[in-house]
Amino acid sequence: MENAALTFDKVKAGYKGRIVLDDLSFRVQEGEFISLIGPNGCGKSTLLKTAAALLRPVEGRVFLFGKDVRSMRPVSRAKLIGVVPQKVESPMAYTAAQIVMNGRTAASGPWRGLAEEDYVVIERSMIYTNVLHLKDRYFMELSGGEQQRVILAMVLAQEPRIIMLDESIAHLDINHRYEVLRILKRINREERMTVVLVSHDLSLSAEIADRLILMSDGRIVSEGPPEEVLVPDILGRVYDCELKVQRDPVTGTTHVSGILEGINSHSGAHNTVHIIAGGGTGIELYRRFALQGFRVTTGVLNGMDSDAEAARALGVDTVLEKPFSAIGDEAYQKASEMAAQAEILVLSDVPIGSGNLINLRLAEEALKAGKEVWIAEGINERDYTDGKQAAFTVQQLLADGARIWISLHDLMKELKKN
Repeated sequence: MENAALTFDKVKAGYKGRIVLDDLSFRVQEGEFISLIGPNGCGKSTLLKTAAALLRPVEGRVFLFGKDVRSMRPVSRAKLIGVVPQKVESPMAYTAAQIVMNGRTAASGPWRGLAEEDYVVIERSMIYTNVLHLKDRYFMELSGGEQQRVILAMVLAQEPRIIMLDESIAHLDINHRYEVLRILKRINREERMTVVLVSHDLSLSAEIADRLILMSDGRIVSEGPPEEVLVPDILGRVYDCELKVQRDPVTGTTHVSGILEGINSHSGAHNTVHIIAGGGTGIELYRRFALQGFRVTTGVLNGMDSDAEAARALGVDTVLEKPFSAIGDEAYQKASEMAAQAEILVLSDVPIGSGNLINLRLAEEALKAGKEVWIAEGINERDYTDGKQAAFTVQQLLADGARIWISLHDLMKELKKN
């Protein structure tokens, strides 16, 4: 751990029995500027809380400059790490100067009055962040950008060796966002201050950070220089959408953007998809196919099924059977006529039992008609029929030309090729 500012060693952490960080290991070297990226809920904020000892790991250890954070006194920890949260509310009528003083109190201890050298640090921090002229203004009267710079001044007043920012610049306008980033980059270069920035702006992260750490589901998917991490295939799997990565030929910076055009702009033949689902397995399929410009149909579903409710809300044409009933001939015939109008049939990861086994005949009919049929992987685990009839039928479908899909993102990519 030589020269490591922050080390996670096989850390598991979470809330009330729910694991968020899963066996996480990585290092941040002293003087690095790191950006943590990843979708909402992947564990970025939990990582910062664990690093600052606001959350105790279930397993593993966290080290700040070689010291276990659990063994450190809060005052000692405050001298090493400062955290800028997403938003700070001041319950009392504090001025900007009083807010910044709180940072100095945390670093020097609550029972000692501020000395002359403390006020020098406070003033220097406010000058550095360009908020000295706001010192007598009440914090809650300041604009969002001004508040964020005051909070940054407060953290700088701690004189920590590492600063962590939890999406603290996400809601600032572009001027204030880059002003805060210039401050961070300056102290990173001039004072070798280690910076860990959580950001959803992938292009900005590529521009400002030495190294990116891409997270998904509490684990690190990729880490390294921006050009190695911001790769379309990797980002597509993590964010579950198609992203375009371009490099500016003049500055060399990386820009990441979404692709707005629907799948039909690339393939006019695929207009309708029929989805076999149930038990909530179809909701995201309905939503994503509709967003891509498809006409979506579904069934047979049982009334009161969550997929039936979602289909109704999204305006998806649906064939229904009575609640808690096996699929009858009349409902199946309606679904067969509906599926015949579709170019693609998709089977979700719905559990198959004797009551809905007949739905697989829709896939058989689609294949005979020369249509594309896609089946979610893992049929053996969700086959509840006697003698594994569903698994046997799926094997026949695959032999006749049906294809397996693993993730919705990959399914969309495959359909886009056609």
